[in-house]
Amino acid sequence: MTRSSLIRIPCAVTLAVSLTFLIGCGEEPKHEAVKAEVKKPAVPEGPIAALTAYYEVYKVARTLAPDLQTASIVGKEVEGAKSGEGKYLQWAIVFVSASKQTAYQFLYSTVEQGNTLKGINNQGTQRWGGASQAATTFTNQDFSVDSDAAFKAAAEKAADWLKKNDKPLTEFALGNASKFPSPMWYIQWGTKSNGFATYVNAATGKVYGK
Repeated sequence: MTRSSLIRIPCAVTLAVSLTFLIGCGEEPKHEAVKAEVKKPAVPEGPIAALTAYYEVYKVARTLAPDLQTASIVGKEVEGAKSGEGKYLQWAIVFVSASKQTAYQFLYSTVEQGNTLKGINNQGTQRWGGASQAATTFTNQDFSVDSDAAFKAAAEKAADWLKKNDKPLTEFALGNASKFPSPMWYIQWGTKSNGFATYVNAATGKVYGK
């Protein structure tokens, strides 16, 4: 072994040790904790169609009972604000469970009003005695016609009457009864004694009434 070799070997070892030392003594990689932010779904502005509100509420309500079904969806007027053409600032939605004999009441609102917050408002429960011929339940698969489409169909049916009568829209609700083939939108202008009312099939869009 030559003298030059004797010199190079220790240098190579020293370099390797130095590199190992530098790597070993370097700063530990920083692992910053990433916090998962759970964002609430954005609440739309202004009047909205029923199904927009319904499906947001349903995401919460479906965890309450395995046999959850829908009892009613009702458009609600807000004082000082205007709704129109089947769209409302607030929708009252009631779900029911036969196994728990309970009705779950919710209000979806796009505005704050008193104790009502924007978004989903749980308005409590009450005992439910079960469906009847006059008021039975329905599921998501039973209807697809949204409130704005139902309004358009009803307004076309009521066109002649509306030309002669300046009456506000007073009732707008989705419900079901054994006498009907599907859940029905009930839409009324004016009063029962002095108004125009009609039903719109929430599965087909067919209009029933005057």
